[in-house]
Amino acid sequence: MLVRFIFFIFISKLFVFANVDKEFYINNSSLSQEVHQFQIDELLKQKYIALDKDLYKDYFIKDINVNENLSATQQEILKDTAYTQVALIAAIGVLWVLPANISKWDKDAIREESPSVKWKENIKAGPILDEDEFLINYLGHPVSGAIYYAMARNDGLDPFESFAFSFAMSTFFWEYGYESLAEIPSIQDLVSTPVVGAFLGEYMYYLEQELDKNGGLVWGSRTLGNISYAFLDPMGRLAQTLSDLINTEVTMHYTTYQQGIYVAQNNYNRDINKPNQFSSFNYGLIINFKF
Repeated sequence: MLVRFIFFIFISKLFVFANVDKEFYINNSSLSQEVHQFQIDELLKQKYIALDKDLYKDYFIKDINVNENLSATQQEILKDTAYTQVALIAAIGVLWVLPANISKWDKDAIREESPSVKWKENIKAGPILDEDEFLINYLGHPVSGAIYYAMARNDGLDPFESFAFSFAMSTFFWEYGYESLAEIPSIQDLVSTPVVGAFLGEYMYYLEQELDKNGGLVWGSRTLGNISYAFLDPMGRLAQTLSDLINTEVTMHYTTYQQGIYVAQNNYNRDINKPNQFSSFNYGLIINFKF
């Protein structure tokens, strides 16, 4: 593809020179070669800019290893966030196979439109007061918020940061994310999940700290202790289990690169011995998975 593109640019230049050359010799056959070259340069300057050092900063490719610029706590919370998405997607699958009287999902209506269209409609229609069971709204969702909160606390975040993490997970990833593919965001869920979940999650974190002080034993039993850990930080334990099983190393790089519209500018600057400078550039996040 690169070879073809360069060839296209080269041919395009020849075409420009050829047309200029033809027009020049028809109308100005007696002018010198220097004037001919001047006409070509002026034509190029109409399309491109001869950039100088005092106009723009020099263009340098940036390649930043994001992992190396994150603290151990930030790396841990990002890893657990990624593994949490696996659990949330699995939860959507479970809700899909549950009876409609539990999930409150109208599967026939969901199937009538594409997921993206349905998601946009639900986002625009909400949030609303839902009709879910009391235990689901005021026990199930706070427990979910507590699970997010407890995982963040165990990853090293303070109470406020853990609340913000729980709020982000329950609001943007769940209510306005995965669940909005099937239903309109719920006012009760938006409030009870992070708020009530934070109080419950802090108590779960306290109990886990007490369990640590006791050497991870409950009534002298290691098995009961491990079960207790699983209940007190289920999402964190699940993320750790997935990490051990999959054994995946994730590396993130922030990189910049030249915009396509500047390729011709680059070639022109090189021809007239000007520095390769650009007013803007593209950028992206490259994620590498190593199994």
